[in-house]
Amino acid sequence: MRAGSGALGSTHLNIATAATTPVYRRARLTDLDRVSSIENERFGAHSYPYFALRQLFDLHGASWLVVEVEGRLLGHVLVALAPQRRAWLLSLAVAADSCGRGYGTALVEQALRLCGSLDVGSVLITVRPTNQSAMNIYKRAGFEWAAHDERYFGEGEPRDVLECRLGR
Repeated sequence: MRAGSGALGSTHLNIATAATTPVYRRARLTDLDRVSSIENERFGAHSYPYFALRQLFDLHGASWLVVEVEGRLLGHVLVALAPQRRAWLLSLAVAADSCGRGYGTALVEQALRLCGSLDVGSVLITVRPTNQSAMNIYKRAGFEWAAHDERYFGEGEPRDVLECRLGR
């Protein structure tokens, strides 16, 4: 899937299974309630609490992306720019009732495109080793395994670290 040309705020991506054309755009402060709701739905105890999302938005919100259809926010990717031309995808989530339509894949592609335009050389993300659907999205986008941490989120919460090198 490839996005159309133009600024992120007006970029559209046609998805065959979607009834209408999704809009991929930069996140706004007014999106935080819905981002928080999707975080809670998808990640439960591991979701970012609203106050943390607000602080992360103040630091990195200019590089966050969301997808909406007919004005309803369906998913997000929280991009954080880091030193040494690196970025982290802090969270990628699509509302449960909108999964399987390509929104997650398109959000990752949009995030990588944004990072490339900002001269980021490497993008990282963590993923639960058993989360095969997320792993498939990241591998298709060009991410490769970089490390494993048995306690990344604490006891019994292992994560793989994946990395996508841009501008190869």
